[in-house]
Amino acid sequence: MGSCQLKINSPLKISGISIVFWICFCIKGTSTPTLAIMATSSTISTPDGINWYVEQQGTGPHVVLIPSGEGDCSSFDKVAKILSSNFTVTTFDMPGFSRTTCPPEAVQNVDCQLMSKQINTLLNTLKIEKCTVYGCSSGGWGAFGLAAFYPEKVTSVIVHEVPLSVFPAILELIPLPDSEVISRCQHMFAHFFNEDEAAWNGLGPEYHKRLEKNFITWKNGYVPTKDPFHLTNEELTKRPVTWTVGGLNEFRVWWPNVVRAKEAGIEMGLLNSKHFPHVSVPEEFAEHIKVSAEKYL
Repeated sequence: MGSCQLKINSPLKISGISIVFWICFCIKGTSTPTLAIMATSSTISTPDGINWYVEQQGTGPHVVLIPSGEGDCSSFDKVAKILSSNFTVTTFDMPGFSRTTCPPEAVQNVDCQLMSKQINTLLNTLKIEKCTVYGCSSGGWGAFGLAAFYPEKVTSVIVHEVPLSVFPAILELIPLPDSEVISRCQHMFAHFFNEDEAAWNGLGPEYHKRLEKNFITWKNGYVPTKDPFHLTNEELTKRPVTWTVGGLNEFRVWWPNVVRAKEAGIEMGLLNSKHFPHVSVPEEFAEHIKVSAEKYL
């Protein structure tokens, strides 16, 4: 008998959990149908009052992907899918962003300590005892914070372009009306932070619609924080670190990362991207995460 393959990629609701699955049905002699669960999304409530939107997929050692300032984990979709062949990948929308709700105080004066405390509470609820953690931009606050304050939870840290303070140009957003903040952020994220506008736009209209609210949350809760990255060099190096900047940026923008890494004795690497390699070069970036994570497992 010949063979045929039926592939179905659709959501299934089970006890409030949305499961994306892929059915492969093969007819080869006495072959039987097989079902592989590819990814799950769920709402996880933690004791601090945050209701997290969480996505998980894959098997193996845990890798946690922390979103940057726009706060929405859907930008990790391609990278998470690739990594799921080797790791259990967990990502989430940040508190107060997109599909994660929280008390007002959870998204006020956000810094590395508050962010890492919130994520650690989520990891405890998910029963993730040890993980490799990645953070881009302000997500790096959370990654470094987890290693500094909860080192027993972290195998290694992978970060890309971490703001050590808030850029003056971003501080200019604070007094602006919401409509102007949204307009400026849309342009900044599409052009200044990305070298591939098509890839950024390709994240889809639903994603970009969610970002309109997120930009305001970011402006109100992250941008005004006086000292968001108050970690000593000793705290930066409690766990092994892989730190990169984008080779396609104006280098002066992220030069403070190079200086701080040298002060802490951390080697600095270059990626073939600007600020969001997980969007513009997902295959290359997934390999970077894989190699960096496996080095310390």
